[in-house]
Amino acid sequence: MKKIIVTGGSGFIGSNLVNFLIEKNFFVINIDKLTYASNKYKNKIKNKKNYKFYKLDINNRKKLTKIIKENKPVAIFNLAA
Repeated sequence: MKKIIVTGGSGFIGSNLVNFLIEKNFFVINIDKLTYASNKYKNKIKNKKNYKFYKLDINNRKKLTKIIKENKPVAIFNLAA
């Protein structure tokens, strides 16, 4: 299963993209800081086998690099504000 990282995946556009990619059978890694613009949709998808969520600020370069190296995604969508 191909992996895709979506930063800002809990926002309005990001959450719709995450849902679309899950339906298309991608493994989606959602990285979001969860600020005021976050969509609380996680309950619908948090138990999916092809979904992983990280509460993380993308300015944390060390942790972000670690996630990318561990997962080796085929694509990264940056939708973080």
